[in-house]
Amino acid sequence: MNADRPPTSVFSANEHPLPVAALSELFGFAPEALAANRAGHLTDVQRQDLLFYSLGYLVRGLVMLVLSLTLIASVIPLADTPANQVLLALACAALVVLGTGWLIAAYRVLRPRVWSVNGRALRAGDPAHPALAVGEVILRVPYRRWKRLPPALPGEYCAYYGPTRSLLSIEPVPQEFAP
Repeated sequence: MNADRPPTSVFSANEHPLPVAALSELFGFAPEALAANRAGHLTDVQRQDLLFYSLGYLVRGLVMLVLSLTLIASVIPLADTPANQVLLALACAALVVLGTGWLIAAYRVLRPRVWSVNGRALRAGDPAHPALAVGEVILRVPYRRWKRLPPALPGEYCAYYGPTRSLLSIEPVPQEFAP
């Protein structure tokens, strides 16, 4: 089967959702990952992927905070007029806000939470930003998985995702629970 060729079948709205085995193959997650995500946990592989994806952002953010703090500390002696002191206070307040944002991001990477969303699953984004829309949430998916997705998957799904809004796993919502 050629992986570069788009899928030829388009699903209708009244078809049954894809089974977990087909979804697992399509999105590349293990059944153990689905069970862990249902329980609100990440697997070791998912945790490692999150850390790998986020580490560069966290390091760059920390470097920018340290450089900003150094710059602010170096201009403190120059703030001799009230206008300069107000600007310095604003810069300090902005640094506190950015530092708080960095701490929250670091906490979410070190103590990740799994969220879930129910709804129809539609292909979203473009080749540069591949995504899957489930309900009202847009989730990142790898391009090699995205290019094999049809425009819409049949039925209703429950998707699990982490702090970076990346799809962790997905399962069909049983028909008696689907809205």
